[in-house]
Parts: sequence; C-alpha cells; structure tokens
Amino acid sequence: MIWMCKNLKTLKLDSSFRPIDILNVYEAFTMVYTKRANIVETYDDLYLRSATESYEMPSIISLNRYVKREKLALKCSKKNVFWRDRYTCQYCNKLFPEDLLTLDHVTPRSKGGPKTWDNIVTSCQKCNQLKGDKLPHEANMFPTRFPRKPSGHLLKILVKDNIPSKWLPFLTAYTL
Repeated sequence: MIWMCKNLKTLKLDSSFRPIDILNVYEAFTMVYTKRANIVETYDDLYLRSATESYEMPSIISLNRYVKREKLALKCSKKNVFWRDRYTCQYCNKLFPEDLLTLDHVTPRSKGGPKTWDNIVTSCQKCNQLKGDKLPHEANMFPTRFPRKPSGHLLKILVKDNIPSKWLPFLTAYTL
C-alpha cells in the first residue's frame, strides 16, 4: 500500500481555509501527527498502519495558524522546469519523455549563470551537449520560449483533470 501513496498529494489550507500549498500525503500526515495541522478530509479506504494503530491519510489539512502569503511559491526544480516547458526541448522544439530531458543554464554556471527560473530551460541531451558551456549567441542556439518563473496561482499549477473531487469546494473561489 505504501508504494501506491508515493505520489498522492494533500491540499494544505491555512486556518482561514485558504489554499496555500500542495504536499506529499506523508508530509501532511506528519503535520497532523505533530499537531501543527488538522485533518479536514481524508482519502477513502486509505490508511497508514502500524503494529497497533491505523491512521487515515489526509486529502486536505488545515494549519493551526493563518499564513500571510499571496501566492504559492513554486520551487525551481527539474520536474517543475520540465512542466513549465511542457517537456519540450527549448532548442530543437521537440517533445521528449522526462528521462531523455536535461536542464540547461542559458547563461552557463561557468560564466556566472544562476540556478533561477529566468536562466534554466528544458533541453534534450543532444542539444545540451551541442550548446555546452557557451552563451546562446556563441553557440547560435536560442531558447524558443523566454525562460521565466511560472505563475504562482495554485490552480494554474494543478492539472485540472487531476484535482481530487474532495478539493473542489475549497478551490471554487480560485478558478482557472
């Protein structure tokens, strides 16, 4: 059962029930277990079992405090950059499976380029090797889309078809 939950997500609300984040179900469970949050909704027929106890897995949790935060901050990670660039190499403009993609620093790290949303793009392995540690004008390779930080709006980050139905009442004020 544990392997089935690996990618299961939990909607995190602040104390005013405003959506603020999406976490792994085990992180959410830990927050509830340590009394930093409360369960609002659980997944049906999904439990974490120990030798003597059985715990429901949270689908939605609410924090015990209000969080002053305007938007969800999306980390500049490999998976998120692939998502932003739609799994498309930004140099040859071809779609690839995730295992055939790499990240490319538009301004290479060797030339002072930072690891930020504005400097990292999705690249296939071939294009990344061709570009190497050159600047775009040196390699005559330019990203097809200008790299930038994606919108922090929670629902724009979610894939509409993958929103659990239990989350919908808490997201109605935040339309796509």
